[in-house]
Amino acid sequence: MEKEAKTNFSFASVALSFFILIVLPLTITGVIISKGVIRVGEEATQANLRILDDNQKLSIAGRAQNIADAVAQFLADREKDIRIASILPRDEQSYTTFLKSNTRGVIQSSNVGIVKIPLPVYREITFLDKTGMEALKVTVDGVVQKGLLKDMSNPANGEYGEEDYFLKARELSPGEFYMGPVVGGHLSKQDLEAGKQFAGIVRMAAPVFDSTGFAGVVELSLDFRHVMEFTDHIVPTEPGMVFAKVNPDDMNYTFLVGRDGAILSHPAQYLIGGLGADKKPVPVMEDKNYDELIKAGEGSMNVLNMGFMDENLPKIHALAASGKSGSFTYTLDNKRIFMAYAHIPFYGSVYSKPEGYGWVGMMVDIDKYHKLSEDKVKDIQLKVERWQKSSIVVVFVSLFLLFVIALILARGLYRSIQKRDGKTPLGDYED
Repeated sequence: MEKEAKTNFSFASVALSFFILIVLPLTITGVIISKGVIRVGEEATQANLRILDDNQKLSIAGRAQNIADAVAQFLADREKDIRIASILPRDEQSYTTFLKSNTRGVIQSSNVGIVKIPLPVYREITFLDKTGMEALKVTVDGVVQKGLLKDMSNPANGEYGEEDYFLKARELSPGEFYMGPVVGGHLSKQDLEAGKQFAGIVRMAAPVFDSTGFAGVVELSLDFRHVMEFTDHIVPTEPGMVFAKVNPDDMNYTFLVGRDGAILSHPAQYLIGGLGADKKPVPVMEDKNYDELIKAGEGSMNVLNMGFMDENLPKIHALAASGKSGSFTYTLDNKRIFMAYAHIPFYGSVYSKPEGYGWVGMMVDIDKYHKLSEDKVKDIQLKVERWQKSSIVVVFVSLFLLFVIALILARGLYRSIQKRDGKTPLGDYED
């Protein structure tokens, strides 16, 4: 019996050793993982259970001003381009090289997801002689044939309705330039839902002089998508750029307003003005037609006409037009709204002081933002609970399997030791 006790004690020692070396570390690891999942869940919960406090409001207002300054710098760079274009050699190669050398990246959806692709800054460069006839026109698609050239001394010949950029530019002095409004086809709500995007342009024109005096006008068609790019992917409460489509229904977006109050960029692009199928400007929303137009998604929006819905919009526009930037927190239809606005300090061409080019707006529905935050927290908590349960199940199954393996290994090792010492294995031991 004493030998059997010693034998059993020896087997228990081997089994205990395997338990300590294999099973116990996994147990400790499982406990650490479980606590880690809980801790990560708590940190994620706190990170997403956010409120729009004063510091965040100040941050959003500062960010709006940074965007406004970036838009102003972009436009100032375009002013330099029109000056360069006015002294370029008037030949196909020079104009083609100019177009190809001016590109910027824009975010776009593709088969491989969201990517940033190079897009020409200008769709075309044209030289018009002193009579207003297009003498040389190069687009991103190549040189336009002479039979397709137009006489722009008649504004009715414009691609986008009445366009008088030639008439405006020919009256300017050397070194001056003209920058027109945003023009393009109106994008309806139905078009937007079908995946189309607003594709307007801005006409820039400058007089050209040679040894004989006034020689004509050079014109650039700025692709307005480059301006919209500054605001289209910005959600005020999120850092950096949002590469997915911004949802206007979340009331947490960035937009751009022109000096005349017209919406120039907005997640709901059907609010941007443009020409309808009849080549005439679509109607502007106001008190009398708002319900009809917003339902059809066919009209454009000007903040100066929206006082019947939000009296603060015309007030904010007046402040921005006086060169000011700031923010408002107010209640609208039992909703708490935060609005940051930033004056765009560009004063070239017709965009004189103090109005400048317009302003950048950042709007947040505070209550909806909190609700979305709470919903996100609940989703995180459910995931944490599932992760915790899964980790516990995995640990227990692993413990059971390793415990069995430990017993098998201990028994095998013990038998090997018994054989080496000339003893019978456990179970075959004779007194």
